[in-house]
Amino acid sequence: MIKKILKISGVGKFRNFSSNHDSLNFLKNTIIFGFNAYGKSTLTTIFRSLQNSDRSYIEGKRSFNHTETIVIDILDDNDKHSTLANGNWSNKDISIFDNYFVHNSVFIGDEIDHKHKSNLYGIFIGDDINQKVKKLESLREEQSDLEKKRDKIKHEYTKSDLGSFDIFLKLNEIEDLDKKITKKNNEIEILKNIEILKKLIGNSPLNSKFDIFSKSIQKTLDVSANESIENHVKKHWKNPNASKNFLAEGVSLLKQNADSCVFCGQNISSVKDIISDFKKVFNKTYTETRQEIIQAGEIFLRLDLETEISKFLPYGVNFEDFIDKDLLLNSKGELDDDIKIKITNLNHEINCKSNNSQFQIFIKEIKKLHTVFNEVKSKEFSSEKLHSLKNESNKLNLVKYRFSNEGKKLANAYINSLDAIEKKKNEIKHLRADIDKETGQIINKNQKLINSILENDLGADFTIQKLATKSNLTRSDSHFIDYEFVIQGQSVPITNRTSQLADEPKNKYYFGNTLSDSDKRLLAMSFFIVSLKTDADLKDKIVILDDPFSSFDSNRKDYLANTIINIKNESGDAPEQLIVLTHDDGFLARLQSKLPNNDTRLLKISFNKTKGSALDICNIADIVEEQYFKDVKNIKEAVENSTNIDDALKKVRICLERLLKHKYFFLLDKKTLAEGSTSSYLEKIGDKCKVKDEILANNWHEDMHDQHQIMKLTEPEKIKKLEDFLKLMEKI
Repeated sequence: MIKKILKISGVGKFRNFSSNHDSLNFLKNTIIFGFNAYGKSTLTTIFRSLQNSDRSYIEGKRSFNHTETIVIDILDDNDKHSTLANGNWSNKDISIFDNYFVHNSVFIGDEIDHKHKSNLYGIFIGDDINQKVKKLESLREEQSDLEKKRDKIKHEYTKSDLGSFDIFLKLNEIEDLDKKITKKNNEIEILKNIEILKKLIGNSPLNSKFDIFSKSIQKTLDVSANESIENHVKKHWKNPNASKNFLAEGVSLLKQNADSCVFCGQNISSVKDIISDFKKVFNKTYTETRQEIIQAGEIFLRLDLETEISKFLPYGVNFEDFIDKDLLLNSKGELDDDIKIKITNLNHEINCKSNNSQFQIFIKEIKKLHTVFNEVKSKEFSSEKLHSLKNESNKLNLVKYRFSNEGKKLANAYINSLDAIEKKKNEIKHLRADIDKETGQIINKNQKLINSILENDLGADFTIQKLATKSNLTRSDSHFIDYEFVIQGQSVPITNRTSQLADEPKNKYYFGNTLSDSDKRLLAMSFFIVSLKTDADLKDKIVILDDPFSSFDSNRKDYLANTIINIKNESGDAPEQLIVLTHDDGFLARLQSKLPNNDTRLLKISFNKTKGSALDICNIADIVEEQYFKDVKNIKEAVENSTNIDDALKKVRICLERLLKHKYFFLLDKKTLAEGSTSSYLEKIGDKCKVKDEILANNWHEDMHDQHQIMKLTEPEKIKKLEDFLKLMEKI
């Protein structure tokens, strides 16, 4: 509980106030009277700053030209100081009703926007659910952080230009992937170089079927005659390597059964055997066959498989993908050895027919190449086909990356982030369900309580319905309260706008055009009282009300005074302390008369142009009389100077109430005095008031709120109205 304000220096109108006098101590019920602009809102701002532990409120109210340190010292009932300087500037057990509460949680002018509904949610649901809502907001922030991490992982992937991330995650591992990637890349190269490859194939010895070779190499000749000639040459010739063509020519010139040499005429009967060998060797058929075998063998020996195979590699044909290269080379080597023997010994036999022969092994592998050649020769270049092959290659490379260490790490990180997000969503879902269930029960209870306060405590002629909590998780203020009004059985929505940017339709009922200023203030007050009635810790709270009424007639002020002094929660606990700030002397008198004298302190804010504002002892009798004459004087000055016309009109009903009460006091019974309204006074006074009809005809008994018909008149018309009212006062 606040015991005393010891010092305020440099805040608003309180430029340099200090006091230690016991007469200024706050009691359980403390009423502070202050004329407008004397410093009531400054005191409320100080209390709000203390409530929120936020000195920025104070800095915003720094006195003009005050350059020194702001000083505030508040003493509680435990003699503990709350000051801006000692770091003990905090008191969460404060609840404040003022324009800040109204404009942030209920309405501004004719508008109830999403901010009001969202802030109202926090007021209605209580600390327990508020903590859960804060937890929910924290979880949503955690979810947002997790989603940012997830998106960052995905972004890191997309920077690599590897294709769809969703496809990347769904890929399955493939066996022999590197071979398949190589094969696919070769297919691409083959298609790109198809014309070059066709020419290579046409010119390659590997394209041969080796049929002629096999026929030639399988032929044999008797080489014994050749050996005889070689021996003869070695024995008789000076140069064994000299050409033997003349021998072949001589043999060809010999007649059948000739006895002498065609060159020298010598008898040849003794060398018939050698001549027979000459005929065999230099026989045309023998020569041609020999030449055929040697030529086929030499061509085969010149065939360099490694070189021929390598010609195709740059263009995407890797024969090792189709043949057993080692087997081919080994069979070729074996055949080469056989052919070398064959060339020197034409009678040497080479087996080309049996399945296990080296030639058949060689041919088997060569046929595999022919299959590849035929496939290549059947292809035609197509950009569509090339594009398709590249896509297939990219997918294979994506699979390779997916199951690399880096890819696995990326995928696992993303999958883990999805799991974490899903867990967080489930946590949020369950907490929301819990909040919705509890708030549903509370809101249903609050609607009944609000309507009871409006009808029974505040005397309102409207109620609310369809009070409900709603959520919009796309907004930071995701939870909010919605409701509508019931006025004379008519449902009235908060708004008829179809969007926030649309104008309010003028031809439909809504909050702004159906509730008077007084009604709107009653609505705000009912919400505030509900927050107190549902506060389980109310007995520890300091309740502060800054000008709790606005445009209230006497009747409603009486209702409000009764409601304020009877504030209790559901357990029957009253606030630890009640502080009311008001500028209305009538309301001040009502409160003072209803509160216990021994536990109530009346203070006032006095103002001096030199010293500024200060708290002082309040004499209620002086205040009430002084205010009445000030109001009458203001009305008279408004007429004479044509200034502050609207303010003067708002004082008319108040002055009329006081005048009727004093004039006809003894005609008014206790009940009528308690109601305290011009209408109830006139009804009781009856015809004894000679100007009753004039009062009613001019609507002087009504509150001159901003929407009143008189307030819509032109300024000259309003001045004429005020002149008539002053004459009316003289008649009374």
